[in-house]
Amino acid sequence: MSFKRFQSSDCSTSTPVKASVQRYLKSSLVESNPLLAPHIDSLIPKKPPLTAYKVTSFLTLYTLNSLPILFETRDGPVLPTLRFVHQYPSLFTSCRVDSGAIPFILGGANIMCPGLVNPGSELNEDYEIGQSVVVYAEGKEHALAVGHLKMGAKEIKEVNKGMGCEVAHFIGDGLFETKSIE
Repeated sequence: MSFKRFQSSDCSTSTPVKASVQRYLKSSLVESNPLLAPHIDSLIPKKPPLTAYKVTSFLTLYTLNSLPILFETRDGPVLPTLRFVHQYPSLFTSCRVDSGAIPFILGGANIMCPGLVNPGSELNEDYEIGQSVVVYAEGKEHALAVGHLKMGAKEIKEVNKGMGCEVAHFIGDGLFETKSIE
């Protein structure tokens, strides 16, 4: 799943999100980002409602006032867009990669385990497999990607090879370049 070549014209049907689905999205987001809990209702208010856009048969993009803020795959977690993360950077669960991983991530690559364990990187020991994370880079202020862990943090540190985090969205991809969806 990647937005590397995404364009707003890739969105097919749009529907207003039901209140029950909106509650599910909020609870799912808070579950993986506990710091959002006190702020979630102001960040994603009931009015105006979210709008859901089908991008592919397995990918849904959610907008608030035409601005993409969340996306979800059929079998994956609910993830925030980077523009949404950049507005509220301290509220999301995050990790840090070493500076050597930056060009690969910006090219659309997934994050390999060494990028999460080398000096300059940071990964919370409590993170489990499937944990959604906002990815920061050594020496950079803003997040550069959003994804989810393919292994738990302890396993990533023990194994130290293979894919550690699947990147779903990164700075410079089609979704990041999309300012609004009409």
